[in-house]
Amino acid sequence: MEYDWERTFPFLKIDKSIVTILFEGILDAESIVNIIPINEGCRTTNYIIETSNQQKKYILKIFFSTEQDYKKEIKLLKKLREDGIIPVPRIYKVSNDRVIENREYAIYEYMEGKTIGQAINEGYELKEEFVRDVAKHLSKIHSYKFSRIGFLDQDLNLKGELPPLALWYENFMGSNAQKRLGKDIIHKINKMVKENEKVLFELDQDVRLVHGDFQGTNILIKDNKLSGILDWEFTMAGHPLADIGQFFRYGEYFNKNLIQVFEDEYKKNSDYKLMDDWYRISKLRDLTNLVQLINANHDMPNKYANIKVLVVNILKQF
Repeated sequence: MEYDWERTFPFLKIDKSIVTILFEGILDAESIVNIIPINEGCRTTNYIIETSNQQKKYILKIFFSTEQDYKKEIKLLKKLREDGIIPVPRIYKVSNDRVIENREYAIYEYMEGKTIGQAINEGYELKEEFVRDVAKHLSKIHSYKFSRIGFLDQDLNLKGELPPLALWYENFMGSNAQKRLGKDIIHKINKMVKENEKVLFELDQDVRLVHGDFQGTNILIKDNKLSGILDWEFTMAGHPLADIGQFFRYGEYFNKNLIQVFEDEYKKNSDYKLMDDWYRISKLRDLTNLVQLINANHDMPNKYANIKVLVVNILKQF
């Protein structure tokens, strides 16, 4: 999982006085009993806020960049809660404040459970029941249809137009990616994309709502059930296999039986047709995300080393 990855944005340290200001209208100072930093995630600063009411906790999320699509995320979370089919957190407040350098922040409902990454680090082995629940909820996310691939604005409408998927690999393959991956890997990626152009074209034809970052730090588990799906910042109108590829990114945690369980449950609940070779092609689709990540300008040796291993593992399947 992404536990050793360096942060994209720095972690902002806060104290009780700052939390009291940010929670004005929700909590008073006497109600705040503990402020716990969340080390997972690379882009936002997140805290668990515990209160004197043991049944009530909150998540405080502080955004660092105006490019972060939190308004889109908040609009979508409200819709998904209204529809009542996806376990997502309630939003209590969205604002900004000078005590956090005028950064914008949001206060969310705390959802019980551990992330997949946390659970695995503590020795948990993925069970059929949990994988089945993930497949069922992914099928519900992918039930929302769009006319074309594209990003969503803050009102969840399509904006702009993206090129065909087969072109993404080359578009993301900047000088940083080329340097970090090396000529041999780049050549193999280009060859693999060329050989699979037809199936990549097919993925563009059925466009659905996708989470966009459906991996171990954003999926909560409790009692072998999916208890919550977090961080919808990268949601878009896209390819369902993108979410599936991210879920199976670390293939060492999934045996053949778990993969089959996922397939059976997804097919039972979704009108999106999984191709026969869906697992392998989902890895190919996830490759675009990995290439884009390794092309970043930041100096993150741990992250890039891990991504390179993931890329090599995908190439081995082709």
